[in-house]
Amino acid sequence: MAEKVHKYLIPWDFTIVAENALKHAVNLSKFITDPVSIELLYVIQTGGLFNKSKYSETEASEMLHDDKKRISEEYGIEVKTHILEGNLFNTISEFASESEAELVIMGTHGIKGVQKLTGSWALKVIAGSEVPFLVVQEEPKKDKVFSHIVMPVEFRDEDKEKINWGIRYAKLFNSKLHIIIPNAFDSGVQQKINNNLAFAKRNIEAHGLEWEIHNSSKGKSFQEEVVNLAVDIEADLIIVMTTPNIDLTDFVFGAQEQYIIANKARIPVLCVNPGTLGI
Repeated sequence: MAEKVHKYLIPWDFTIVAENALKHAVNLSKFITDPVSIELLYVIQTGGLFNKSKYSETEASEMLHDDKKRISEEYGIEVKTHILEGNLFNTISEFASESEAELVIMGTHGIKGVQKLTGSWALKVIAGSEVPFLVVQEEPKKDKVFSHIVMPVEFRDEDKEKINWGIRYAKLFNSKLHIIIPNAFDSGVQQKINNNLAFAKRNIEAHGLEWEIHNSSKGKSFQEEVVNLAVDIEADLIIVMTTPNIDLTDFVFGAQEQYIIANKARIPVLCVNPGTLGI
């Protein structure tokens, strides 16, 4: 049987946030027994709202060559590099899928300025991807990775997929799962939440994982409660599922997960889309 290789793809734009994503990839690789391949992707933008690339293909190629050498010397790893032309909001996810990447690790400044008015830049890139995105805002904490994972579980059927992703990462990094549930506004919603909790209990315990249930407070934003819990327990990761069939309205007015993705505590967020399998 061929040895499993974990492929991590990093959208690369020569900024500090991209470097932070690289540091997360390097950090994660230390906790995985299988080989890890880290690849950098620079996109020359040819369409969309932000269609002007800062560097030409020649400039980017030279800079990637220099970064590849620097990364080898600084981190002791060899990375692969790619340059593609296309719409930023499609090219990253399409290449991730075509190259069979396991995870895209993307650095972001969060939501601010004009991006807050037009929707989360990060969410636009993530939406519809077959490959999960790990969104990070700062460099990782040393010698620590995903010890505690917070995962909101609500009433949607898609939450079962998110639970599977949580199990996958908890198994990979020997993590404790913390499930937080919202206050239901009627008995029908509560029953759906209970069904998802039963699914979580059955499958998490079948894998011998440690887990805990937390209830959100009444009268508070559920997204805020998710982040508050992550802060209180010093979680290393939050897992969210993007809004199904997300559209322009969600980008402009803010899909619920945008608050979590750009959380002020700067906790890394794993974003998965409906229709993908976690285990």
